[in-house]
Amino acid sequence: MKGTNWLAAASIFAVACAWGATFPLIKDVLRSIAPEPFIAGRFLVAGIVLLALALFRREIDRAVISPSLLLGLLVFAGYWMQTRGMLFITPSRSAFLTGIYVVMVPFADRLLRGNRVPLQAWIASLLALLGTAALINDFNRGFDARPTRGDLLTLGCAVCFALHVVYTADFTARHSPIGLAAVQVMAVGLFAVPPSLFAPRTPMTPHVAAVIVATAIVTTAIAFVALMWGQARVTATEAAVILSFEPVAASVTSILWYGEPITRSFAIGGALILAAMLVSQLRSTLSS
Repeated sequence: MKGTNWLAAASIFAVACAWGATFPLIKDVLRSIAPEPFIAGRFLVAGIVLLALALFRREIDRAVISPSLLLGLLVFAGYWMQTRGMLFITPSRSAFLTGIYVVMVPFADRLLRGNRVPLQAWIASLLALLGTAALINDFNRGFDARPTRGDLLTLGCAVCFALHVVYTADFTARHSPIGLAAVQVMAVGLFAVPPSLFAPRTPMTPHVAAVIVATAIVTTAIAFVALMWGQARVTATEAAVILSFEPVAASVTSILWYGEPITRSFAIGGALILAAMLVSQLRSTLSS
């Protein structure tokens, strides 16, 4: 790592753990509120906090608006499919399927920039495919099981997040990272408002309000600042490897809090997908 900055690595690791821990929390709160108003509330609150920070630091200008809107659209689409998908699948399953975006990044990079897909990306893709098949097909039911709506939505979420990573690498080279974050987070909240008007009306209970505020402040605004601080001190590849712990954190939290059983298909599928995420980044890490 750059100067072996273990504090920076620890901050990114804390972000991965915090993001992973939100999967069962969000799964639980979606019993009381539709995904669209939840996304709107979470990101509008976080957007206000980040905009205040960016304006205080004078890191927002007109040039940052267009790229931020594109990034915000990808984040909104990704989070919408993720939260919608979580209505049909378990939190840890959602986390592992979402984590496949790490493997998809080299292929998105090839599509958008024409860069060569390295060998480890092909190996990682094979591992991810096998892992996804293990998660989708319950070994206790046999191999004739079909992907659920939640599986397909979550894989679509992974595609959006992979595209977001590639575009972010380009935009952060030309714009302020905090400015980009502030505008795109607010954009996500605003994009979620129109569909929220058509979502089922439910009362805003203290529990739902507390979860919205907690995820907005802790796992969106504060987590993003911690991530930016950490990534400024390690390479992007090192950060990606550390963030690969997110689905593991989600799984552990889901098992301990949500009571999710540990099945053979889950253990095999999760292990293969985690291995795929690490393999997709391994060679670059060793050479950095």
